[in-house]
Amino acid sequence: MIRFVIEKFRTAPGPLKQPRLILADIAEEVLDTARQYMDRRPHDRHEAEADGIGAAPIAAGAEPDSSVPSPENPVLEPPGRGTPAPQPRALDVDPRLARAMSDAGNARKQDFKVLAILWDAYQRGLVPLSAKAVSDHGVQIGLTIRHENVRKVIRMRLDKYVDYHNKGAGSGTIYRYALNAVGRDHFDGIYLRKSER
Repeated sequence: MIRFVIEKFRTAPGPLKQPRLILADIAEEVLDTARQYMDRRPHDRHEAEADGIGAAPIAAGAEPDSSVPSPENPVLEPPGRGTPAPQPRALDVDPRLARAMSDAGNARKQDFKVLAILWDAYQRGLVPLSAKAVSDHGVQIGLTIRHENVRKVIRMRLDKYVDYHNKGAGSGTIYRYALNAVGRDHFDGIYLRKSER
């Protein structure tokens, strides 16, 4: 129901189209974030185990659980905000793209991630892709970005490089994105040629 209202707000005719699109994107992102946190709520069983109630004792000679911190098994801190952890790849990528992805400066930029994913998808003939499909393809090539951020980045900063086609789906609209010729030239000139130096 909420998504229906957001979609009506986004597609309503009248003035202030760009601010309405931005507000609708923000509302959609808040809704997705709230749903994500609600789905992650711990269940009663897990809370009881955390309190030690119903926890099974470790048998003699049994391997300790590697997820539980101990002096022998310290908890490793996640990498700092400045150095994103490299993501494993399920698909091989073009060597120039791999070099560009290995640059820590590029790996932090959402613009780079969206352009790189759409460039790779274009090379494989997979376009146009929905925001969710862009996010999923990014995971396969080793770039992680949430689908909400894909939509936001394209609308706010990459609209001249990305063409989109909308398709009605039930009560909403699905946008499918593809890197246009200007976007491919921009990505090639800014990121791929720079990685060859």
